[in-house]
Amino acid sequence: MSQKGYLIRLVIVKAPKMDPEFEKTYRDHYPKLFRIAAKMLQDPEGAKDVVQDVFTAYYFAMSNEKVIRDTKNWLVRSTINKGIDYKRKTARTVTMEKPICETGEQTLDEASDILNAITHLNEKEQTLVVLYSEGYSYKEIAEMTGRNLPSIGKTLSRIMEKIKNHLL
Repeated sequence: MSQKGYLIRLVIVKAPKMDPEFEKTYRDHYPKLFRIAAKMLQDPEGAKDVVQDVFTAYYFAMSNEKVIRDTKNWLVRSTINKGIDYKRKTARTVTMEKPICETGEQTLDEASDILNAITHLNEKEQTLVVLYSEGYSYKEIAEMTGRNLPSIGKTLSRIMEKIKNHLL
């Protein structure tokens, strides 16, 4: 009785080394992009998906040698656009278990009320509020959203008035 001998081949695939520029960009921008997406979506898991999609698109853009003049603006704008797409796809209201609040000054009820008021704004208004809350200047917001610089302050003022009225 003979046994068949099987040749087992071990194939070692070397994973491609990650581009150091991409890694640095990822480390530098991921936290901010995640906060923007989480504020937009009010869904931390959805925010992770959105930011993952943004960095995937960025990686492929770099691989295809696409010229990106301002990486930060490109990433933020992509996060906003993919966040809007995600909201449209899910088309349901998602409530957060815990509001994203970096300071302990607001109570959970106040933060929840503010987030609720923001959800009543249209997508463009929500985008402006999220970017402003992340500390971007009017000039940066104008560049990221493609809006005119002079209109940013006035529009934000009107949006804040809407939020105040909703809270009253």
